[in-house]
Amino acid sequence: MELREKELACEIVRDLLPLYVDGMVSDVSKKSIDNHLEQCTECSEIYQDMTCHLEMETPPTEISDVKRFLKKTKKMYFLYGLGGLSFIAVLVCLIVDLAVNKGITWSLIVGSSCLFTDALLYALFTCKKDKICTSMAVISVGAFVLLSVIQITRYYLLGTGTVWLFRYGLPILLLWLLVLWLPVLGGTFLKWNIWDCTALFLFLVIIGNYATKLITGDYVWEDVFHMQGFTGNALGEVIGIMIFVMVGRVTKWKK
Repeated sequence: MELREKELACEIVRDLLPLYVDGMVSDVSKKSIDNHLEQCTECSEIYQDMTCHLEMETPPTEISDVKRFLKKTKKMYFLYGLGGLSFIAVLVCLIVDLAVNKGITWSLIVGSSCLFTDALLYALFTCKKDKICTSMAVISVGAFVLLSVIQITRYYLLGTGTVWLFRYGLPILLLWLLVLWLPVLGGTFLKWNIWDCTALFLFLVIIGNYATKLITGDYVWEDVFHMQGFTGNALGEVIGIMIFVMVGRVTKWKK
């Protein structure tokens, strides 16, 4: 008889458990179920399973949509605010430039810099696929435009400096863009890990440093092979390359 009453009590509690979990039972029923769960192991395990599944459930679609909308709205407000501040900064510089220099000169550099920064941040915040490659493309185009504007402003509008863009500016820019692009392409298309990409970047930095000094005339080819020049320009990078290569190998072995 007692066994039959216990089975009946278990059946009633199990029927009420969904309401109990949602907090929709009366205080009297809740107290009775609490007492039963303390004494009945089987019903307690069922209750634990129900609460565990409830915690692991994904939020409703409506809540996810609202969260995505709020996140997107915050992002767009940030970009609009940044664009507005950049516009105000460029406008103020333009007014001051016109008042002082009676023309548009250095305000062109400020405007180009703000446009470059805004374009890069916009790519970082809005691009979902190939974010790194897209950002690198923005950097490549933006750096070329900015260098050109600096050259035009200084030499043609301000009448200072020399025509350095084609002799020094573009070769050095292309050189260092290559230094940046090769590790990015290695990680994107060849699926290299971050350690191998960093090691490649440091190796290219060594070449970039020597090539830059050769372009600017600070070095001649004979100086490249001097130990003193190597110690000052490449020793730190070589040590970094060895460390990152070893870390990359250890990471692959662990996988």
